[in-house]
Amino acid sequence: MDLASVFGLLGAITASTIFFPQVWTAYKTKRTKDLAWLTIIIGILNGFFWIAYGFMKSDPFIYVTNILLFTATVALATLKRKYDKKK
Repeated sequence: MDLASVFGLLGAITASTIFFPQVWTAYKTKRTKDLAWLTIIIGILNGFFWIAYGFMKSDPFIYVTNILLFTATVALATLKRKYDKKK
C-alpha cells in the first residue's frame, strides 16, 4: 500500500465516522431538539451524490466511506424524527 492509499484510507475512516458520535449521543440521551433538519438533509444528499460518484468512478474509497456516512446520517434523521415527537 502506497502513502497515498494510506492517507485515503485514514481519510475514509475519519470521514465515515463523523456522525456516529452524534447518533450515539442522540440514542443515549433521547434528545435531538438541537439538531438542525437542514444539516441532516444536506448530509443525506451529500452522501447520496458521493456514493453515486464513487460508483461511477469505481473508487471504493469514495463509495464505501459515503455509504457509512449516509447510513449514520439516516440513523440520525430517524432518531430526530422519533425523539422530536416526544415532548
